[in-house]
Amino acid sequence: MTTPPRFPGWRIVEGAGGGYIAYRAVPVPARTGLSNVRCGATVPELYERLAQEARREGAGPSRRAARSP
Repeated sequence: MTTPPRFPGWRIVEGAGGGYIAYRAVPVPARTGLSNVRCGATVPELYERLAQEARREGAGPSRRAARSP
């Protein structure tokens, strides 16, 4: 597929077994609490998961750290 206009920085491809996979064009470090890969059975489901990720990014490092175990 391509880069979704609503989610810059992500690339979307069709999964080999079905569904869709989004991955970051530039990975984030593991300790950020953010994902580098998100999956969904349908494009709308994947977009919802990318929207969740965007909300997590907007939370800032202090709020993400507070939620980490």
